[in-house]
Amino acid sequence: MAHDHDGSHDHGDASFRALALALSINTVFFVVELLGAVYSGSLTLLADAVHMFADSANLGLALVAAWISARPADAKRTYGYQRAEVLGALGNGLLLLVAVGYVLFDALRRFRNPQPVDAELVVVVGALGLAANLVAAWVLSGHREVLNVEGAFLHLLADAAGSVAAITVGVALMFTDLSVLDPLFALVVAALVVYSAKDLFAESLNILLQGTPSGIAVDEVREYLAGLPGVVEAHDVHVWSLSSTKHALSAHVVVEDDVDPDAVLRNCQSELASRFDIDHATIQVESGSYSHTLDFDCYFRSRKV
Repeated sequence: MAHDHDGSHDHGDASFRALALALSINTVFFVVELLGAVYSGSLTLLADAVHMFADSANLGLALVAAWISARPADAKRTYGYQRAEVLGALGNGLLLLVAVGYVLFDALRRFRNPQPVDAELVVVVGALGLAANLVAAWVLSGHREVLNVEGAFLHLLADAAGSVAAITVGVALMFTDLSVLDPLFALVVAALVVYSAKDLFAESLNILLQGTPSGIAVDEVREYLAGLPGVVEAHDVHVWSLSSTKHALSAHVVVEDDVDPDAVLRNCQSELASRFDIDHATIQVESGSYSHTLDFDCYFRSRKV
């Protein structure tokens, strides 16, 4: 077990370093892109800069959440602080929505009153932003199993697509005078932001609401437990996530009268870990004779709670 803990700790440190490096890259190029947007007058470039700012805030929140979630459990937080990662991911999604609201407002204003744009500068700054996004995404690509890192990775890819949109606008405006393309492509960038936040919102809310993790069916878990050697029945099965990578379960398991209950318990926990990646299983082992009053017992205890 100590070996697993050390491996998890090393992996956490690697994720933390990757987030810190991606944050440094993104923040530097956010400043570059913001200055480019101001001097070029491009709303598309400004939308991409706002998105890049949201990415930097996202990465900063992810770093804070990673630091908090690594704190050990205590008397008040018996599961530890792993949910801080999920709260950070939800906050990141909210930041993206704020950025979208600003871009939509400014785009509608510019449709009525198009502004001149320095097309050559837009192309240069958009290309630099694209390179920064791709490098930062590559830094995070090896740590995507962590929800906050996955969220940051998706933000960076969406921002890279925004940089492509900025380059496209710049090239188009070098050969045409269609100023309306700038707010139009800004709306495209805003749509990319919303799309990138969609799944992050859904998964974060599912974890906070104690929902069943994606890819795990409670009925399948119940049937699998009931089919293990020495098990007569499994019921009152609940599966939820502590974080994006840690799943927990509680269940009642009725066993045959002539089996070793401790051996059945160990086997259940081992099978749950290997088959469903459930690494924290709390199982109440009961005899067949006790099962006759089990439904009332579960109901009574839930009413007391």
